[in-house]
Amino acid sequence: MNIYTNLFFILLLLIGINSFAQIPNSGFENWIDEITPESWMTNNFPSFWTTVSKSSDSYQGAYAAKLEVANANGFPFPAVLTSTFPVSQGYQTINGYYQFHPNGFDVTLSIYAYYFGGGLLLGTGYVDIEAAATSYTQFSFYSWLSDTPDSLMLQLELIGEDVSNIGSYALVDQLSLSGASDVKQLSGLPKEFNLSQNYPNPFNPSTKIEYSISEASFVQLKVYDILGNEVATLVDEEQSAGSYGADFSRAELSSGMYIAKLQAGNFTKTIKMILMK
Repeated sequence: MNIYTNLFFILLLLIGINSFAQIPNSGFENWIDEITPESWMTNNFPSFWTTVSKSSDSYQGAYAAKLEVANANGFPFPAVLTSTFPVSQGYQTINGYYQFHPNGFDVTLSIYAYYFGGGLLLGTGYVDIEAAATSYTQFSFYSWLSDTPDSLMLQLELIGEDVSNIGSYALVDQLSLSGASDVKQLSGLPKEFNLSQNYPNPFNPSTKIEYSISEASFVQLKVYDILGNEVATLVDEEQSAGSYGADFSRAELSSGMYIAKLQAGNFTKTIKMILMK
């Protein structure tokens, strides 16, 4: 090869590193065993349930990750797959490919990104997928950042709320990062109302819930169990425009799914949280 050919392949290598190398085992090609992808943590408990496994039905390469709503003594149990790894800069977009095969309604494939710097949460982004996709479909979602991060946590969840949802599954493959961002500290008041996904999730027994309000409003932030029973009121007061964080900790509660609901003026939003002991 001549020098120009060598330079060309080096350039291709650098492009590949910029797009894919930051996510370890991004194509789920490497597995410790049939239910444990390298560099990822699962919520598998083989004696009772298996929610994550290796699938040969891949978008590219030999394997993909399969997330399935498991049967836990007659109750639907969610699949959770998590990886935390260092990054040297922020990325605006998280990309990947998925199939989604839900049974019934109220099944959601959620993919979250959490950016950290010095142990502090600096940014988040997520996508909720509820429509079935029988062939591989691309997803992309944006993240906001307040400063340059040093690590990124990606979390994939498949949650079904009803017994009929047991057996629902999703395939995920070829995750990547794009749109490297020179992040600046955000200033000014938030431009919209929002309720962010709690972190950590799953949690035991404490988690943090962040939200923003773009104008002075009477704010209520409450937590409910899966049956709709209120288990905590975290905020119940008039608040000025700004960004806020609330800590939720209930050691006495049993494992399961809980719903956080924010009401601020005419804005309402809920998120699903998982307590796992």
